[in-house]
Amino acid sequence: MIPVEEIRAKIDLVFDDIVKASITWQPSSSQEAQAVEPVYPARRLAFTGTYAEMNAMFASNNWSLGLPVIPPTPEKVEEMLKGTTRKPDEVVWVVPPREGNLTVELVAALGVMAGAKPEHMPLLIATAKAFSEPIASWRGPATTTAATVPMIILSGPMIEKLGLNPGIGTAGPQNPVSNALGYFITLVGEVVGGAVSPTLDKSTHGSSLDFVAMVFTENDKENPWGQSYAEEQGFKKTDSVVSVFYSYIGGANVDHDSRTGATLLNTIAGTVAGNSTGIVSCLTDYDRQVVHTNNGLFTFVFLCPEHAQQIQRDFPTKAGVKEYLIKKAALPYYMYSNRCEPPAGTKPEDLLPRYVNPESIKLVVTGGPGKQSQAWSPFPQVRRPVSVKVEY
Repeated sequence: MIPVEEIRAKIDLVFDDIVKASITWQPSSSQEAQAVEPVYPARRLAFTGTYAEMNAMFASNNWSLGLPVIPPTPEKVEEMLKGTTRKPDEVVWVVPPREGNLTVELVAALGVMAGAKPEHMPLLIATAKAFSEPIASWRGPATTTAATVPMIILSGPMIEKLGLNPGIGTAGPQNPVSNALGYFITLVGEVVGGAVSPTLDKSTHGSSLDFVAMVFTENDKENPWGQSYAEEQGFKKTDSVVSVFYSYIGGANVDHDSRTGATLLNTIAGTVAGNSTGIVSCLTDYDRQVVHTNNGLFTFVFLCPEHAQQIQRDFPTKAGVKEYLIKKAALPYYMYSNRCEPPAGTKPEDLLPRYVNPESIKLVVTGGPGKQSQAWSPFPQVRRPVSVKVEY
């Protein structure tokens, strides 16, 4: 806990500046001009120069992330719009923190820039729609000093239809659809949402995932439990679904040695308990109430097929896996931060659980050969993931 005196001293240092900025700030002429620009159609710009010069111009105006983009010419944007029946002036999302209007036309333009194709438009729109849900809490993780990343999970028939790879290298850099989707959503956040500084990134360390978000694809064919994550959320096997949440950087579980499902889950529990928010604070009474009321404080465990099959032999249901993990995903009290409010009488060596509700554990089978799984935990404001159907 920060002492009250220290908090007051920090307030005193900045209070006068905050008041001055609040009552004396006036928009510049350029800001006034931007404020009256129509949402649709987007402004057209005539530019003559080389591809390198165009990318330099985009980067200098914060219209890109500094990575090369494909020029969003009117012709290419029109071609992209053929991939959806939605009207180009429809506002898909008012993106925090700048509250920029993401129209269908801008989805198409940013899709072109990211390397997407017209047939990807329904997926791009659905992903933006999912992140626009208030429960997804985009603003906080998009502007924090922590290294955070938008997480996207794809399920259903679109996997085969769009040529996604649910197996080996599923979240890697070589699938053009995943690349385009991951680049697209970060462009949305920084170009339309304005979550970008005029100079260097303001994160403590930052991450290359600020360029291209993580995209995992469910591997239904090698899921030993049969039921996909999307189906657990109430969707049909015939539905194409995108699920999203905003996460801290994930943790790896590399277990080649466990011979039973229980011993493997023990090592996974260690990854889950110690990952990201797992070492920030233990569950308070408020947290426990939230967990039971709206399914908050969750973690995603992305199981490789080999790990999933080994676990399933001892735990024939996902429910059994979740029950086991919440019992084992615990740390001794002394490993938690001072924010932790343990039960009365707790000793430093007493184990405190990271989660109390089995439904806080989200299981996704994804990836290919190799005994390596991952756990990703959300930014604290993100109380639950969001799943939406991709409408074709």
